[in-house]
Amino acid sequence: MKSFTSIVSTALNRTLLASVLAITPGVVTLVATSVAPGQTLIKFDAAEAQVKAKNKTFEPRRLPGVSQDFAKGLTEVGNLLQPPEPEGGGKAADPNPRRALEVLNGLARNKDKLNPYELAQLYQFYAYAYYGMEDFKKARENFELVLRQAPNIPVSLEASTTLTIAQLYGNEENYRKSLDMMLKWTDYVSEIKPEQYYLFGTLYYQLEDSQNAMLNINEAVRITEAEGKVPAESWYSLQRGLYFEREDYKNGVVVLEKLVRHYPKASYWRQLAQVYGILERDKQKLAALETAYLMGGVTSEKDLIILASYFLEAEVPYKAAKVLDKGINKDKSIEPTAKNLELLANSWRAAAEYNKSLVEMEKAARKSDDGNLLHTLATLYSLNDRYEDAIEAGNAALKKGKLKRRDQALLAIGNAELSLGKFDAAIKSFKEAAKDERSANLAKQYITFAEREKARVESLKQS
Repeated sequence: MKSFTSIVSTALNRTLLASVLAITPGVVTLVATSVAPGQTLIKFDAAEAQVKAKNKTFEPRRLPGVSQDFAKGLTEVGNLLQPPEPEGGGKAADPNPRRALEVLNGLARNKDKLNPYELAQLYQFYAYAYYGMEDFKKARENFELVLRQAPNIPVSLEASTTLTIAQLYGNEENYRKSLDMMLKWTDYVSEIKPEQYYLFGTLYYQLEDSQNAMLNINEAVRITEAEGKVPAESWYSLQRGLYFEREDYKNGVVVLEKLVRHYPKASYWRQLAQVYGILERDKQKLAALETAYLMGGVTSEKDLIILASYFLEAEVPYKAAKVLDKGINKDKSIEPTAKNLELLANSWRAAAEYNKSLVEMEKAARKSDDGNLLHTLATLYSLNDRYEDAIEAGNAALKKGKLKRRDQALLAIGNAELSLGKFDAAIKSFKEAAKDERSANLAKQYITFAEREKARVESLKQS
């Protein structure tokens, strides 16, 4: 969100420029034209937002005169605050608010002789000087002194000063006072700009009035988009935050989609993936998270594993394996635990990359606290015709223990032994497996087959 300091700085600099250019020996008019009464701004629809532009009518004001000497002094102050460019070209001098303050103090010695209009201009330049010195409290106090001179100041100056004071209160984090001044400022204008709607939205938000905050930020965004322009990132961010506070994900996701389109950041894509998940839009969830990953915004172990899991759920195991392989073996962002290595091995296997799967399963099995991964490894060895390795891994699994299915590990060992023609060893393994009722029938079938194969081979040897 754009800071109040930045908002105030822009407003004051614009006002200061207009003021310095307007100083003449005859009449001094200190006006910020951007907030003058009667200005043509965007039309305000009262149904769309809480704040209304009141456009009050003010009686014409006859202003006191300004002495030549006083106008000359203010011209010097203006040149110190915003030095003019040299006539021959080149860089203008740096602003000197401290020296400007000294000149103002000299003018203030005869303050009792100044009329209200001259006092207003004196206080206004004091405010500019203090602002240039980053003493925002004193700047605000002097702007308030300007308002005290009403009605002996132009209505336009009264309007611009009210707006500036509101912004300075916001800079002091006095949001209630800032809002009160902003609402007072609406007396002077016929319509309100999107930037001011945004400022109203931020103030209401700071005061925990989410309803009015939402109405005003929505109006700021609506007007800007209707003009074919893109609202500021901070506007969308406030709007998004307010929707999500209400758990209004359907509207919030629309704002997020605008953010990733106009202000693409990995963090927005990640949040978009989360919201798609809430809305059960799984394909878009995966696409958004993958985009965040490709932008370098998915780096933690937890998020990388979530992404890989999404790929597996979507039956895209190769991408899952690539994410895990990069995280474990290249970036070292994923700890090579038995569980993570097993996930990588299974991803490679699902992608039909059997050799890569075997390599990762070997690593996983070595790190496992139980024999289950060794049992899986034995099965993989058998599928790759590495029967001796399968037997060794299977026996290691039995030795390590804590097996979920000891009977199935015995069957895997028996099958490997059978493939090598080690019939007696295979029959022994199958008989051990048959002790578990869950594998009894299958084990007995294997025993019968092994005994027949043994008899067949022996008969061939005798013939």
